[in-house]
Amino acid sequence: MRRFSVILTIFITITVLNSCDLLGDGSDTLIKESPNNKHSKKAVLFLRQAGATVANSYQISITDYSVEFDTTAVGNTFTCDDDHGKANLNPKSISFAWVSDNLVEISYDGRLRTFLQEKKVDGVTLVYKTN
Repeated sequence: MRRFSVILTIFITITVLNSCDLLGDGSDTLIKESPNNKHSKKAVLFLRQAGATVANSYQISITDYSVEFDTTAVGNTFTCDDDHGKANLNPKSISFAWVSDNLVEISYDGRLRTFLQEKKVDGVTLVYKTN
């Protein structure tokens, strides 16, 4: 009887963890994708929904133009969240624009909590501006 109890407890624990998506890597939703003028690089803004114990975040990646959007990737350039509800996390709270083929300006709500703010990624320089 004790062995059955242990097996049942393990089964229930695994089921609960899977249902909360705690064991997964999260999933990404594409918000905006924009190439530079030469179509050699592109900037990608996406929403990362990471599960029950981690807040959603907006992330930006700089990639080669030919790279397909990966729904499990993590941003390599900029990452932010709503700082426990202090800011409104929506597509209007962050934007970017190519200034030249090797320069991207990222604008974002200054109340957002930032985790990653790279200055250069894959030969592209990033400048940041808060609203």
